[in-house]
Amino acid sequence: MLPRARLNVFAQFIRPRSSVLFSRLHLGALHAGGALLLSLWGFTYALTPPKVYLDGRKTSDQLGAPEQYEQYEPLPFQRQKPLDRFRERSRIDVDEELRRHEQTHLPERGSGIARYDIAQLASNDPIEDDHAEAILPVPSGHWSFFAILDGHNGWETSAWLRDNLIPAVAGALADLFNNFSSSLTPGTEPDPPPDDIEDTIQATFKRLDDDIVYNAVERVFETNSRHAGVTLLAPAYAGSCALLAFYDDHTRVLRIAVTGDSRAVLGRPAFDERGQAIYEVCVLSVEQDAHNVAEEYRLNAQHPGEAVVANGRVLGMGPSRAFGDARHKWSRRVQERLKEAFLGRTPPRDVRTPPYLTAVPEVTSIRAQPGDFLILATDGLWESLTSAEAVGLVGLWQDGHTKEGEAPREMAPVPPSELPVEVHPEDEEETVRYRQWCAEKRFVNCDQNPATHLVRNALGGADSDLAAALMSMRSPRARVYRDDISAVVVFFE
Repeated sequence: MLPRARLNVFAQFIRPRSSVLFSRLHLGALHAGGALLLSLWGFTYALTPPKVYLDGRKTSDQLGAPEQYEQYEPLPFQRQKPLDRFRERSRIDVDEELRRHEQTHLPERGSGIARYDIAQLASNDPIEDDHAEAILPVPSGHWSFFAILDGHNGWETSAWLRDNLIPAVAGALADLFNNFSSSLTPGTEPDPPPDDIEDTIQATFKRLDDDIVYNAVERVFETNSRHAGVTLLAPAYAGSCALLAFYDDHTRVLRIAVTGDSRAVLGRPAFDERGQAIYEVCVLSVEQDAHNVAEEYRLNAQHPGEAVVANGRVLGMGPSRAFGDARHKWSRRVQERLKEAFLGRTPPRDVRTPPYLTAVPEVTSIRAQPGDFLILATDGLWESLTSAEAVGLVGLWQDGHTKEGEAPREMAPVPPSELPVEVHPEDEEETVRYRQWCAEKRFVNCDQNPATHLVRNALGGADSDLAAALMSMRSPRARVYRDDISAVVVFFE
C-alpha cells in the first residue's frame, strides 16, 4: 500500500476549488499489478492546483513563482453561456426586450416631420439590420432622410451603408440643386426636374456599391496584404438591401428608393360618416425578389440560358437587388485570385456571366399630406403583417395615444378585421409567420412607441406566451422562426 503520508501529500497537491465538489470526490488506493490506481468520481475538471509552473523543480511554496509571472493576475472566470435562461421561472421580460433599442425623436417645428420612432429586434447575433436618419436644413426648408438597411450573410454591408448612404445621397442632391439653381433663367421652375432627382439617387446607389465591390478589391490587390483583404472586403462579401425615404418639406414630395425586399407603406387618414378615422393604404415600394415577375424577366433577359431564378430564390438568395454580395458580381478570375492570395471564399459554381445583382433602386414618389404617416420596415416585419395591418395598427395606436407622452389606453385584443383601415380584397397579402407558428392574429395596443407597437404585434401581439417563446430563442434557431426586424414610423406635419 502507498504510505498514508504520500497519499496525504497528493491530496493536498490537488487542492479542490470547492469543498462542495471535493466532498463528492472518492480517492481509493488499490493494488493493480503493483501500480496504484486512483479512482476519481466526477468533477475531475474542477480539481486543479491554483498555479501551474512549467519548471517542475519549483513550487510556489519553495522558490516562488517564475519572475515573468509574478505580476500576472488573471481575470475572474465567467461563463459565457449560463444556464439560468433555460429555467421556466426566469421567463424573459418581453417588454424589456422589445423596448431595448427603441427611439423616439421630436424634431423642431417647421421641419415637416412631427415625430419619428424606431424599433429593432435581433434574430441573428449580431443583428444584421441597421438604420440611419437625418433632417438637414437647406435654403428652401428641410430635407429629411430615413434609411432601413436589411443585411444578410453578415452585418458589415448594412453597417457601411449606415454611415455612408445618407451623406452620399444628400451630397449628390445638394450638388444637383446647386448646379440647377445657378443655371436658372426667368420663368424656370425652382427645383430640378423629377427625373433628374430620381437619376441622381439611382446613380449614387450604384456609385456606393461600386465602392464596396470593385474599388475595395482594387485596393486589396494594390496592398498585397491578407489582412487588408479580410478587412476591406468584409462589406463586399456580406450584403444588404436598402430602403431610403427622402422628404422635401418645401414641395412636400416624398421619394422612396428601394434596393431589395424591404417595404415602404404610407397611411393616410380619412373619415367615415360617423367621423371616425379610417386609414387608407398606399404601398410605395415593391419587393425585388424571385416572386417579382418583372425582376425574373429582367434577370432572364440579362442571363439567357442560366437558371438564375429557381425555387423562389435568386441564385439561392432572397433579394434580386442588393449592395455587396460580390460573389455574384466579381468575375471568376477575380474570385480565384482572392481565394489563392487573400483568404477569399470559393467562387459559386453558378457564376458564369456576372454581375447578376445590382444595387440600382426603383424610385417612386407621392405628395405627403398633413396627418400622413410612413412605415419603413425590413422583411422580418412583413413576414408577419400585411401592409393594411401595419397601417391599421399605427392608426389604432394614434387613436389610443391621446396626448403627447401618454401611453395608449389598455385595450382588449383586437382581431385584424377590427383595425381602422380600409382593405380592398384585391390588395390582400399573405403572411407566413403566424401560419408557421400555428397561431391566430390578435393584436394589442400598449406601447408608447408606434414602431415597438408594430414589432410587438408582428411577434405574437396579445399572445404574450408566444412572444416570450419567440424572443427566448437565440441564433441560429431563432432565424428559423423569425428574422431580424427593424421598423421606422414617420409622422408628417
